[in-house]
Amino acid sequence: MKHMDYIVEVQHLYKIFQTKDAQVEALKDINLQIETGDIYGIIGMSGAGKSTLVRCLNFLEVPTKGEVLVEGQSLAKLSDPELRKLRSSISMIFQGFNLLMQKSVIDNVCFPLRMQNMKKEEAKAKARDLLALVGLSDKENAYPAQLSGGQKQRVAIARALASDPRILLCDEATSALDPQTTQQILDLLRKINEDTGITIIIITHQMSVVRDICNHVAIIEDGVLVEDGLVEDIFNHPKSRAGRYLVVEGKDPDEWERARLEKERHKGERDLLHEDRRIRIAFTSNSSFEPVIANMVLHFGTPVNILHADTRDVKGVARGQMILGLPEDKELQEEMISWLISRGLAVEEVNSDVEQ
Repeated sequence: MKHMDYIVEVQHLYKIFQTKDAQVEALKDINLQIETGDIYGIIGMSGAGKSTLVRCLNFLEVPTKGEVLVEGQSLAKLSDPELRKLRSSISMIFQGFNLLMQKSVIDNVCFPLRMQNMKKEEAKAKARDLLALVGLSDKENAYPAQLSGGQKQRVAIARALASDPRILLCDEATSALDPQTTQQILDLLRKINEDTGITIIIITHQMSVVRDICNHVAIIEDGVLVEDGLVEDIFNHPKSRAGRYLVVEGKDPDEWERARLEKERHKGERDLLHEDRRIRIAFTSNSSFEPVIANMVLHFGTPVNILHADTRDVKGVARGQMILGLPEDKELQEEMISWLISRGLAVEEVNSDVEQ
């Protein structure tokens, strides 16, 4: 039975591709739920299966096993006409824009409307409203070759919104853009979400995109959903190896393997303080005003090693973190951890999944 708040549900989904030599299991037992009106991120390195997953959400790829429900309807149980009708409520934008190069901007936006047999002038009126929404009213007679990358993506967004979809799939939609243009596109998507209530699903390999715009995130590694939840919860307490690389070390997915190899190369090196226990502390708004590390050193009369420290912007809120190397004394370690927790900090072990 459909949960009233979920617009998309994925249940025990598998996708297997048959090659000449073997079967490739691209997705393995994926389960996730996306709330109506959410901005939901799916992140993973190249080849992790995230693009295959997003194509399964509208049955451009038919799962080998499992179910995809959109607004409570199982896509596998729909007839071809019913599936086509449902797909009209799901639009998609891509990294490569996919614009019709021989058509003007306004004709690109009109294209899906004309395919629905909307009258030409009615389609143009709606297209002009959408171009105004994305800030391109003055470009309606231009051609894609005359536009910047960010402008092309704005046209693609306007075109995707033409059919009044309830779900917008963004497959690496900002990967080809520079950081400033990426920020502008994310701001536009956020505004569209706030103004229309459309559910946005973002496929990306950039953790900065997830931190900036998403409410929830799913992390996929080797075809397996290894972690999902609120972005701020995963920032505060990453549980998977991939989540720890993303949050603790600040590595985007394509850096995970390089980071692992680098750790392996330096395996066995010890710090001058000879610490044998490492912890990560996460600062919240309630714990960010006290110089807790300096006060802890004064309180215990023992130094600790700050191995890593940074501050990340998570949906406009500064979130700080540190990785500390504690002294060898086990009893002192426990006392320090208890002291940090008493100051309102989130504390967790940094285990070998990240350190190696």
